[in-house]
Amino acid sequence: PSCNFERRRPSQVIPTPKETAQQKEHNHNNQSTMPRTAEQQNAKSHLDFTAEEAHNKGSSIEKSATSKFSIRKGRSTERIIKSLPDATNNSKDKNTKEWTINKLQFNAVGLLGRNDKINTLNACWNRMMQPDQQTKEVVMISGYSGTGKTTLAFQVKKKIKNERGAFVTGKFDQYNSGKPLSAISQAFGELCRMIVKKGATLCKEIEDVLRAELQSEVYLLTQLVPDLKDVINQETRHTKKTSDEKTSEARQLKLNYAFRVFVRAMNFHFSPLVLCLDDLQWADTSSLDIIELLVSDVQNRCSLMIIGCYRSNEVDGTHMLSGSIDALSEIQKNNNELLNLTQMELGNLGREEVNQAIMALLSIDDALRTEGLASICYRRTLGNPFFLLEFVKLLEEEGLLHFHLGLFRWEWNEEDIGSRTESTENVVDLLQQKMVKLSAEVQGFLQCAACLGASFDVETIEIVWQHKKMTYVDSSEAETGTEELLMTMVEENYLENREKNNYRWIHDKIQLAASSLIEEESRASFRCSIGEILYQELSENKLEACLFEVANLLNTDITGVTNIEYAKINLMAAEKARDISVFDKCSNYASKGISMLPSDKWDSHPDLAVKLYSLAAETEGFLGRHSQMEIYCREVLAQKSISTLQKKNVYLAKLDRMANAELRYDDACRLCLTVLKELGCGFPRGGVMGLMKAVVS
Repeated sequence: PSCNFERRRPSQVIPTPKETAQQKEHNHNNQSTMPRTAEQQNAKSHLDFTAEEAHNKGSSIEKSATSKFSIRKGRSTERIIKSLPDATNNSKDKNTKEWTINKLQFNAVGLLGRNDKINTLNACWNRMMQPDQQTKEVVMISGYSGTGKTTLAFQVKKKIKNERGAFVTGKFDQYNSGKPLSAISQAFGELCRMIVKKGATLCKEIEDVLRAELQSEVYLLTQLVPDLKDVINQETRHTKKTSDEKTSEARQLKLNYAFRVFVRAMNFHFSPLVLCLDDLQWADTSSLDIIELLVSDVQNRCSLMIIGCYRSNEVDGTHMLSGSIDALSEIQKNNNELLNLTQMELGNLGREEVNQAIMALLSIDDALRTEGLASICYRRTLGNPFFLLEFVKLLEEEGLLHFHLGLFRWEWNEEDIGSRTESTENVVDLLQQKMVKLSAEVQGFLQCAACLGASFDVETIEIVWQHKKMTYVDSSEAETGTEELLMTMVEENYLENREKNNYRWIHDKIQLAASSLIEEESRASFRCSIGEILYQELSENKLEACLFEVANLLNTDITGVTNIEYAKINLMAAEKARDISVFDKCSNYASKGISMLPSDKWDSHPDLAVKLYSLAAETEGFLGRHSQMEIYCREVLAQKSISTLQKKNVYLAKLDRMANAELRYDDACRLCLTVLKELGCGFPRGGVMGLMKAVVS
């Protein structure tokens, strides 16, 4: 690919508003008497701005507390202005452009070397947008971390602007992988917030459709997507469970149907609908099942595209994502009118493409001039795009790359760069080197934010920081407000403000670097303390919405811990996971809760113990782990202090295994009659058994 650069037109250079006509004349007279090189003459003719004028501005800027200066290491006391003020500092005119000739042009880099991938993505889009097209498009983008998978996926978002559709995103979290359906919830939560912004009419239309189809079962959807409560404009109460909800299979079927109805309603009003799910290598089984569920829905005739991004080096043939992709391929093979699956893999940039990126960053159109710098950058980063950009940022911050106002161009010393960057091994180390130079307060804020997942809201980080800040802030120093700290993180390109009061890490490697600031031996206890703060301080509604996150944080440091409150939180999380049919997570929360019970649990906390054991038995049975299910069942059934009625869910789990998994109908009937007799409802065994045999035959 070729890169074309053009110099800024004179109209793009905005003089400081305070400069008077006399100052301009004085500067003009001074510069006319000084000899200039050919390169400076060229800069003057193209940019209408000379080095002398810049230094005159700089002399007045120096007095401002908001200006940024840097004395470069290993040089004389030459001052290099890193960020000249722009006209917007003294003007309310929002149309005034910022002068950025002395800044790294990150927006100019683009997707170098990805033209073929962009063309493939465009072909998927064009297929989906054909009239009367009902085929669902699934695009799987793989590659190493930092290769630009998400950036490529976001190319589709530009096309959505010309349609009446929606592009929504969700990101699975390495540090919160215990939260079920997290990215699915994020994406459709974003869609619900879009609906609310569009007004009450649209909310009412969607609510009417959902209630007509699902009635009280809308509750299941609000458990999965809490933001849906704002669309239906009222708290949806969970009604008493009907008899067909006694089995895990019934709950799974009910949720599947409810979610399909939900997506059809959303897709009808937002078509095309593009769902971008990032970091699929950390997805839970239920999320992968949801993807298959949506693309196989023949009743949804609206345009739907699902883009999944994952790290190829973390997904092998035994990974459950590989199995999910194979299942999608099988669906396409059996019915290519239902699904079109496209897979693409992104690699690192080559040397030439790295050079083009450096040229774009520095606004230089001479490839030979940047070749040496590009070669060093390629060796240090192996052409990984994210690593490359972070590496160049570090070079500027360390003074190894700077903008020379006298020559009006970027300058660097390749020998210095080569010798002073040899120890950099990966992007996390690079980011951590930058973070440790920040103040203790900012580092502490980063550590707290890293524990809150891939995204978080202002209210949550405010609660945490109010409890944690005294650890990092000296009592003699003035405290920095939460909003100001968040803005610092945005300016440092660590966070992005995606929506009002909601922030997200720009890249998971940044979150990993922030987390690594916490001492490894105390990392688990630190995360647990964050969970304790949230458990104590969040309102009931907020805790319900963040239940999985809080439980995951509390569970990070539970070895040998006996804590009834933590056990109760895990019970709540297990019940919520069961309600939305995420049985593997339900089992995890139940087993964690059991491990926190005291040794005398059946005497001191029998109700809590029987609920946790019953949930664990039910989900282990549904997951096919029958030996573990039997362990839980035996524990409950051996207790003489609890009633038969309290043991009913354990009996139901055993009956389900006997009848459905092992086809032991006689044994199931005998167990049923035994339990009924204990409940005071005896039947003559001979007559019942004969009747059941006749029915079975």
